[in-house]
Amino acid sequence: MPPFINGLLFGLIFLFSLGPAFFALIQTSIQHGFRKAMFFAVGVSVSDIFFVVVILFGLAKILETDDFKFWIAIFGSAMLSAYAVYSWLKKPVVQEVELTNDVNYLKYVFKGFILNGINPFIIIFWLTWISTVSVNFDYGFNQQILFFVGMLVSILSLDLVKAFIANKLKHLITVNFVRTMNRVVAVVMLIFAARIVYYLIENYP
Repeated sequence: MPPFINGLLFGLIFLFSLGPAFFALIQTSIQHGFRKAMFFAVGVSVSDIFFVVVILFGLAKILETDDFKFWIAIFGSAMLSAYAVYSWLKKPVVQEVELTNDVNYLKYVFKGFILNGINPFIIIFWLTWISTVSVNFDYGFNQQILFFVGMLVSILSLDLVKAFIANKLKHLITVNFVRTMNRVVAVVMLIFAARIVYYLIENYP
């Protein structure tokens, strides 16, 4: 099977991926509209592309150093906790139509990039996948690139589908639902922050 197609198929594994970026994506789609959620998803994808490129081009050793992992874990737990507090306190708003006066889509790209990038488990995730592909598939460097292009395209496409579905269902959304969703997102972010702290305690006594 061609590496690109193989990558597309492997990307489907992440249909039910429930990381912090997923919950923030759904929140963005419901509260700010599909277009802004689309740019948020692009930001997440750019973050994934960054890590894949860095690892494939030989900088994996930098990402694997204890100092790098320690400080990215500290930063990630702090940022996730801050996002959790913001989401919990955020005033619930239900919009009947997507606002058009806010056209600063770049901030949603940046938000997606940062929220995905500060999660240290994303680094571990891509290190694991790239190592797995290197060991289990007889791919040259160019074939590995095609495989991960396919995988990234598949993951981005799934994120866009999730955001589109969430946006189409937003007419069923009430203020109480938005408040509950914001607090669920806050709890999820805190859980991931706690998971990172546990990782630090276990690996950096």
